[in-house]
Amino acid sequence: MKKTSLLILLVLCLVSCSESKEKDADRFLQLAIEAYNRGAYDVAREKIDSIRMRYPKALQTRREAMNLRLKVDLAEGKQAVIQADQIISQKQDLVERMKKKLVLEPMKGAAGNYVSPLQTLNKIGHNMLRVQVDERGLLTLTSIYCGKMNHRAVKVSAGGKSVQTPTSKAFFESECDGKKLEEVVFSQDHEVGICAFISQHIGQPIELTYIASNKSQTVTLQPQDVQAISAMYDFYLQLKVLNDARVHYADACEKVKFINQRIEESGVK
Repeated sequence: MKKTSLLILLVLCLVSCSESKEKDADRFLQLAIEAYNRGAYDVAREKIDSIRMRYPKALQTRREAMNLRLKVDLAEGKQAVIQADQIISQKQDLVERMKKKLVLEPMKGAAGNYVSPLQTLNKIGHNMLRVQVDERGLLTLTSIYCGKMNHRAVKVSAGGKSVQTPTSKAFFESECDGKKLEEVVFSQDHEVGICAFISQHIGQPIELTYIASNKSQTVTLQPQDVQAISAMYDFYLQLKVLNDARVHYADACEKVKFINQRIEESGVK
């Protein structure tokens, strides 16, 4: 008789404990619902994750929590679509206005390059840095040296600070109006913040140092080149924001589409 009573008491304790845990899980679910309704999606996700980790046996509550998680993901996806679309609308108008002040130099078999009207091809004839941004938004920096020293890197200095490029293998020689020119091209990955540095020191004397294997030569950047580089860098930044927003918009639309399919398959209302 005593053994039977103890067994009944043990079962009652287990049932009571299970009901208590179920109520705790329900409390977290209610907090998640409240957070979702006020748009606090991070908080809602945190409460849902707590249910999943703490209450593995609260099956019904876990199912409801996972359905709510789909709603949270959908709401965030729709929010991301709206935000990206707003950025695209704003930046597209700005970028188009900026393009009208630039020159598009066509490239055979490749995307054209936007350049400042201060640095078009017919204005190359002095020591300078030239910035191009192609139609896809990729930035290229070219150092141009009048003469022959076989330079492969450059450094810019101002206000006691400096930035130096790595050595580039993209070395070219040409002539302009009878002058020998050296051109070294630094891709966006190898430009290492030269354009940003120049933009930050506009109005100050900026020295440009050409670096060869056994010698170097320093000149002062001309004001019109500093102005051109700063304008092109600003154009690059605005175009990058626009292109990034387009990628985010496409990704968010795909996410919304995928979640809607899951909601439909799960019968979530």
